This record gives sequence, structure tokens and C-alpha cells, in this order.
Amino acid sequence: MATVVDDLFGFLLYTVGELAVTRHLDLDYLAPVQLDTPYALHAELRSRDGRKLHLGARIEDAGGHLVVTATALFIVVDVKHFLQSPVSARRQA
Repeated sequence: MATVVDDLFGFLLYTVGELAVTRHLDLDYLAPVQLDTPYALHAELRSRDGRKLHLGARIEDAGGHLVVTATALFIVVDVKHFLQSPVSARRQA
């Protein structure tokens, strides 16, 4: 589910219009998540503080019951961030 939510936040960034990377992702599982079951996914930008984007998400079952909630902190980066090799990125950290 963490991968699904992280990907959902990635799609949200398209609507926000920013390039950003995941800094922190926190999930709360409120009910079992079952395979081959449809769920509704919702994500929103909750606030922005400079380069910090605070995001929230929820996943609901077909009856509208919450199954997962999530919060995340994303950091806005320049496109150059994605063009760096992993070795050079570690050297700058």
C-alpha cells in the first residue's frame, strides 16, 4: 500500500505543478486491504511551507469506509535532481 500511496502522491504533484521527492511517508491501516477489491483513492495538498509540500491521502472501500489514511512530506526539487547520478547525489548530501 505504501507504493500505491506514494504513486498516488506522484500523480497529485502533476496537478500541483511541482517536481518533488518523498521525504517522509506515514500510513495508518484502519482495515484489511484485500486483493481483487476496488478502492477509491483520494489525495490532497494540505499545506506548503517553502519547498515543503504536506500531502494527505485516504483510501476507501466501495462502501465509503476508510481503509488507509496517509500523510507525507515531499520536497520540491529542480529538474537537475533527476539528472544526477546516485553517486554524485550522495556526495552533495
